[in-house]
Amino acid sequence: MSNFNKVVLVGNLVSDPELKEIGDNNSVVRFRMAINRRYTTKSGEKKEETTYIDCEMWGARAGVISEYVKKADPILVEGHLKQENWENKDGEKRSKILVSIEDFEFLSRRGGGGGEEQKEEPRASQKTSSKVNKKQSDLQDIPF
Repeated sequence: MSNFNKVVLVGNLVSDPELKEIGDNNSVVRFRMAINRRYTTKSGEKKEETTYIDCEMWGARAGVISEYVKKADPILVEGHLKQENWENKDGEKRSKILVSIEDFEFLSRRGGGGGEEQKEEPRASQKTSSKVNKKQSDLQDIPF
């Protein structure tokens, strides 16, 4: 059986993205997303849970994320899960799972405006846009 590691998430940034320049022509941006899930229990009670996910993107496009999004902004990210391993100062082995971003798209806030100045947001890529539209149409075929 073959393996498949693909993640598509839509959420809001928990804090401003952090951009680091590494070496001559390499950079990485890291941020944490909050993804809210609303559901109704069998008893009819409405509930909401939030999942926090760490994300990173390497390369020239990392600077685009850093420049155009800030805390609370919505974003769609597409990538794969990656496990980081390290030892803390006490020598204990630690690990965490994060999303390594391969593509992204900036999303506009619901309701828009609200008196805030709206800045022009570039499209992450035409490839992302067509993928998202295809995925949205695929979701309509899901039988639940």
